[in-house]
Amino acid sequence: MTNTFMPSKGSRSHALLVALLEGPATFYQVCERAGFDIEDARLEEALRHIFDHMIGGNVRLTGIRYSLTAEARRALGEPAPAPYVGQIAGPAYRGKHDPRTVYITRRATEVRA
Repeated sequence: MTNTFMPSKGSRSHALLVALLEGPATFYQVCERAGFDIEDARLEEALRHIFDHMIGGNVRLTGIRYSLTAEARRALGEPAPAPYVGQIAGPAYRGKHDPRTVYITRRATEVRA
């Protein structure tokens, strides 16, 4: 999808896009990240209108979560993520790789008469 509109800096739409840089979120989570008080009914209505138009085509909806398109991330200056490279363990693993032999032992089953 090609963006046809990128909101100007300082606008509500731009603040919502910047809040979405942190990752996918629901409507309420994005508004909270952007610092908007949606207890004000008029403001909530305005924000819902912005989301209904997917903030100028820069956002996609999956289930109840909104996320930025790749084009919007580039336009906001976020560097492209590095491709994942296969590892012995996931990124949370911090130790030194130490392969060991694994022995599998089977217990004898009971035979009932």
